[in-house]
Amino acid sequence: MSDFRRAQGLSHPSKTNTILLAVVLLLVLVISLQIWLLTAGLNTALGGDRSIVWPAFYVSLALFAMAAGTLHFLPQPLRIPIVKPREEAFPNAALAWRTLVISAVSLALAFGVWFIWSAVALKLAPAGFSITAGQKFWLTATPVLLGSLLRIPYSVIVTKYGSRRSFAVVTLLLAVPCIGAGLALRSPSTPFAVLLFWAAVTGIAGANFATSMAVVTLWFPKAKQGTALGINGLGNLGVTVAQFLVPAVIGVSLLGTLGGPGQMLTGPKGPSLVHLQNAAFVWIPLILACSAAIWFFTEDFPAAPKTVASQLRVAKDLHTWTISLLYFLTFGCFVAMGASLPLIIQAVFAKAPGGAPNPLLYAPLAPLIATLLRPVGGMLADRFGAGRITSLSIAIMGIGGFSLSQFLAPGSFRGFFATILVICAASGLGNGSVFKIIPTVNPKEAGAVIGFVSCLGALGGFFPPILLGWCLTQLGSPAWAYTAMALFAVVCFGVNFWLYQRAGSPTRC
Repeated sequence: MSDFRRAQGLSHPSKTNTILLAVVLLLVLVISLQIWLLTAGLNTALGGDRSIVWPAFYVSLALFAMAAGTLHFLPQPLRIPIVKPREEAFPNAALAWRTLVISAVSLALAFGVWFIWSAVALKLAPAGFSITAGQKFWLTATPVLLGSLLRIPYSVIVTKYGSRRSFAVVTLLLAVPCIGAGLALRSPSTPFAVLLFWAAVTGIAGANFATSMAVVTLWFPKAKQGTALGINGLGNLGVTVAQFLVPAVIGVSLLGTLGGPGQMLTGPKGPSLVHLQNAAFVWIPLILACSAAIWFFTEDFPAAPKTVASQLRVAKDLHTWTISLLYFLTFGCFVAMGASLPLIIQAVFAKAPGGAPNPLLYAPLAPLIATLLRPVGGMLADRFGAGRITSLSIAIMGIGGFSLSQFLAPGSFRGFFATILVICAASGLGNGSVFKIIPTVNPKEAGAVIGFVSCLGALGGFFPPILLGWCLTQLGSPAWAYTAMALFAVVCFGVNFWLYQRAGSPTRC
């Protein structure tokens, strides 16, 4: 403890109150300056003078740092307490950590398969497929549906059939949509209905998330589940891997004549031969390898079997729905950004000075930063409380959502993309911290709640791409869609604060 802090602890209560009043007044002053600066900057920018935008941003950042620094001088009783987890038995630590590593890698594979269509949708029309702009958004959004609805049964099979056997089987099943989608992508004459069917079937890859998270929950004690589930969430890196890998593999003939003929792609540099089917076929060897790793290097956790009906009983608990609401925002943002961002960049910034930015160069970075910060969110939730970290992440997402409409001009790509990265970073923190809430408020049914929450939460990745596509085609801009998302974040912030952060809440965590 510092000399200042020790002096505070020994001071008279009236002196402590004086310090509190001074600090609060200073914070009010700084916040008022930030609001005035934001309002003045917006008014000036709307009037056509954008030269003040970045200077105002840097000054606002300095004011924020000043406000954060003054928190050090709050009296000791008001300091944010650190949540100290209780020590719990962890007899199978080595097996648990090995299972976690295999689970995270397998989950990354599943997410890569899940997001095949987000990476390949940009190439369909130039390769000769008869497809409209709106249909592209449907191809990227549809996989989310089946991936969401199957998450409840996918979480049940872990206890009914064993964690090792169930996880190995659902991983092996990923080969089905890969084969089907690969065959459909071989010919530009394939109807849109067939493409949409295989896009929907690809959704089974998203359901693997529930099995993976349920397996990890079984093996780790409650005090370490925030960290473990956050690390397992690194499997979201599969989105970034897919968006980097697919453009690379479609340019070569991986399987020769076995893979089928290529397609002639019309591009700005002239026609070129591509093999879109490789976007699906490339995952098959990895699917076989991950299935074998799960089968031979993990074990079934001894647990009483459960039924879908028993799992659905958690729907009677209010917290199942409120946590689903929070996850609908945080995970839905991650999925929506991963699925629709390449299309948004292509549509909004097509007339950017110097040419349109390459969507497949920038878009993978958004889910990447969200994924990397997911375990950080889990660890911070273990350390400082899940409610507090979730509130922080949702607040940043809301502010970012309101800010995006200011960066939709053709020359504002840098501001747009920087804001997207901030929003995705916040969503990553929120993904990790929201899952920490589950074993805290319902430790006995954590697996069931995870299945239910991940089911409803993943639907958050279906509606935003559809809304973005509608706003683009009907209104010419995604601004209203981003504003709607920001308003939803405000609602989620209030729910989380009242139930999981408020000092008087019985479920504060």
